[in-house]
Amino acid sequence: MKRSVCILTCILLLLCVVLSVVACDREEPDRLVIYNWADYIFSEKLDEFKQYYKDLTGNSIEITYVTFDTNETMLTRLTQGDSRVDVVCPSEYAIQRLIESNMLVPLHYFDEELYVESFSEGVKALYEHNSDNIEQGIIDKVGDPETFGNLTIAETGETVSMVDYFVPYMYGTLGILYNKYDFIDMGIYDTEIMNKANWGIFFNDDGEGNILHEDLTGYILMKDSIRDSYAATIFYLKQRGMLDGLRNEDGVLYTDLSASQLINAVDDQLLKIVRETLVEQKKELFGYEVDFGKDDMLQGNALVDLAWSGDALFAVEESWDSTIVNEDGTKGDYRLAYYVPHGAGNVWFDGWVVPKTYNPDHMDAIKIFINWLNKPEIAAQNLLEIGYTSAVSPKALQDSDEAMQILMEAYDYDFDDEDDYDAFVREFFEFVDEDGESLDEIGQCNWRYPFMTALNEPNPDSPYDRSIGTLGVMRDFGENNKKVVTAWNYARSAGVNALPLLGWTALAVVISVGVLFAVIGVRRWKSHTVKIKS
Repeated sequence: MKRSVCILTCILLLLCVVLSVVACDREEPDRLVIYNWADYIFSEKLDEFKQYYKDLTGNSIEITYVTFDTNETMLTRLTQGDSRVDVVCPSEYAIQRLIESNMLVPLHYFDEELYVESFSEGVKALYEHNSDNIEQGIIDKVGDPETFGNLTIAETGETVSMVDYFVPYMYGTLGILYNKYDFIDMGIYDTEIMNKANWGIFFNDDGEGNILHEDLTGYILMKDSIRDSYAATIFYLKQRGMLDGLRNEDGVLYTDLSASQLINAVDDQLLKIVRETLVEQKKELFGYEVDFGKDDMLQGNALVDLAWSGDALFAVEESWDSTIVNEDGTKGDYRLAYYVPHGAGNVWFDGWVVPKTYNPDHMDAIKIFINWLNKPEIAAQNLLEIGYTSAVSPKALQDSDEAMQILMEAYDYDFDDEDDYDAFVREFFEFVDEDGESLDEIGQCNWRYPFMTALNEPNPDSPYDRSIGTLGVMRDFGENNKKVVTAWNYARSAGVNALPLLGWTALAVVISVGVLFAVIGVRRWKSHTVKIKS
């Protein structure tokens, strides 16, 4: 008996040793936790990244992909410290807030030596750094001291630049999405008329304080966002001369401020003017929207929408109408169009950052993932999927046959046909026709790539200057955020009569109480009913 127990014990010990050896030989995969906007990546390519990562490092990787719907949601989760994520993709003002709160790890993506110093020699031998693919205009704009070049970390007092902390991903503009053919019917689809109205279109103002057209009343959409609506209103006030002679708290004329400086000015005087203007605007509005403006425009519920360029691109492409007969007899045109008003506008950026809550063991995977996104062929598929403009430059895309083939096939161009190739480059990147004329008849600009087109060169003598210098970047409102939100809430709710709402609420309560008593009465009646047996 003792001998049997001894043999069984030896067998169990041997089995444990074998299992331990097997467990040691089974390599644990590397891991990466990504926190991103919903529908903000070509998700099918994540499997391709896993293979790329394995080819580069020799290790497999598991990805946890989590999404958020607003910057505020993301900021709340990160600041509460209950989210262990490795890499996040916020908007520029949210990145600013995170940097100033000392919550981000510097990446130094544009210093290759620093970026790859932790990689093994084997990985370095196969790795190709893609920072040169990034549009330089974005880096220059973000690094400008007027925007995010001089940020102070509150905890340490250190002055830093956002460029050292983030890697650009997508960007776009804020502008006017409008129904071209309704504007034609109203007689206002005209370069002079619309460029005179400019941002005033959202206020049904022809640029001189007159109604642009009575048929626009009740068909104008604004963003349900204080930042975007604030910027559009500020630009309108400046172009209409309503800020002439007024000075900020430092004694500087508002009209002497750049686009970036102006949309980041939130002193009490300016807030009061914006609030009153937004309240007055409400009589012209169809409503406020965030996600459904493009659908309302396509369905004809609205004729004008304050839109982000990516949403506008989607709406314009969906608005193709093959029944429209053009002047040359051909059929088909887009019913919707988009342009960025001249003189002043807003350009925004989203980018990848690493919060201090990241797992240090995942840093190499983080860096490889971010760099992989800047491969031209990956950027091409992402911009097609998302609709916004990739931070990978037009030149980098055009220098990649794989990227160009992906883009051209998506738009039914033949990559191997020289004429098709030239036509695609003109129309997609330069936004001009074969005669070099802008495809944006009203705006005369390239709203997909505002940094590159020749038509965007600075021209101070032109009343329609749309150079990149006229586009401002919004910063975080910081300690002024509360009063800005208060002003916005006042403007949003002004004119809303609470009495009808209270009346309907009271009626609902009465009905609910009546139903409750009726149910109780029926139950009591049933409990006291005598059942008679037959």
